[in-house]
Amino acid sequence: MSLKYTAARIPGKDLGQNFLVNGEVVHRILEAAQIQSYESVLEIGPGEGALTGELLERAGKLMAVEIDEALFNSLERKFANFQNLRLIREDILQISFSELARWASSPKLVVVANLPYYITSQVLLKLLDNRMFIDRAILMVQREVGRRITAAPGNKNYGMLSITVQLRTEPCILFDIPPECFRPKPKVHSSLLRLAFHDSPSVAIKNEKIFYSTVKAAFSMRRKMLKNSLRSLGGLTVNDLHTVGAKTGIDLCRRAETLSLEEFASLSNTIATFISLKTATAT
Repeated sequence: MSLKYTAARIPGKDLGQNFLVNGEVVHRILEAAQIQSYESVLEIGPGEGALTGELLERAGKLMAVEIDEALFNSLERKFANFQNLRLIREDILQISFSELARWASSPKLVVVANLPYYITSQVLLKLLDNRMFIDRAILMVQREVGRRITAAPGNKNYGMLSITVQLRTEPCILFDIPPECFRPKPKVHSSLLRLAFHDSPSVAIKNEKIFYSTVKAAFSMRRKMLKNSLRSLGGLTVNDLHTVGAKTGIDLCRRAETLSLEEFASLSNTIATFISLKTATAT
């Protein structure tokens, strides 16, 4: 496939389609993905195949998931001679990753995707839920979303999304992509994001449900101090939270955006223990 690729089809606004038409960016994405000949790749939203042909040349197997019927049919014709390609006309949110892994005969997949902005968060959660099947993901996302995902404590972009992704992956923004590289031009800049998936959480947590409940409660009122925003958790009283703060050494007069992932883990682990003891005492 020529790296001077240009799109011909009119993108559909209802699917949030913006076709990549810059050959240099295609090359940089392929370099970033570092696909090896023994690896199996999942391409989400191949569109007109700007990356597909090159991925087929590099990967052992490629699964390309495209929901648009016209694009799917075009891809079938264009890549009919490739035996290592499986085209799937489906909504990525409905895909079974275990079935993909079985077809690929590989326990881990490399994900490459140009994500429509309107479903980015949903796809990210889908990938995180299926992390056991993924080695790494190279994702094109809205620049602001990339900043939120990679934000550190104390940064205005740091929040629930940052912690959710960083708990299970090591995210890194590789480079930004201007609107001129797409047709039609989106109104925002994009970023290429690399997620290296962990086999286990980045920090030790006792109860994942309570961890996410703690983080969600903390950021639900991000301008308030933790001692106020955490009151909704498990019926904890002011005295309960004072005890939690003392045990963790975390000043609950701080705001959520200042806590590190490790501190959120410590806080939620202590809250989990505290709630468990209260429940046991009540029964």
